Amino acid sequence: MSRFPKPCLTCGQLTTGKNYCDTHQAGVDAKERERQRIRKAGRTLYNDPYYRKVRAFLRATATHCHLCGQAFTDRKDITADHLVAGDASSQLAAAHSLCNSRRGNKPLT
Repeated sequence: MSRFPKPCLTCGQLTTGKNYCDTHQAGVDAKERERQRIRKAGRTLYNDPYYRKVRAFLRATATHCHLCGQAFTDRKDITADHLVAGDASSQLAAAHSLCNSRRGNKPLT
């Protein structure tokens, strides 16, 4: 089954059913490879033995969330939160997974 020609999203040249012409597809592919490389590099942070050890210690000993101050009711809900957002080498504190995800990459207030 043949595809209908579509215009390139960058220059408007007709392509063979793809979103980009061959010239611009190379740039899109390079950006995607770089995005995947950065994403993979970020995942290694949470595979670090030191991080896993501290996270296990926090899960075993934490009693309250450092963000909202509420007590933990479910041990599976405890996550390790970096005190300095965006800094992989900062200290960790226990937080609810919901509180941690709401905070995101914002500094503590």
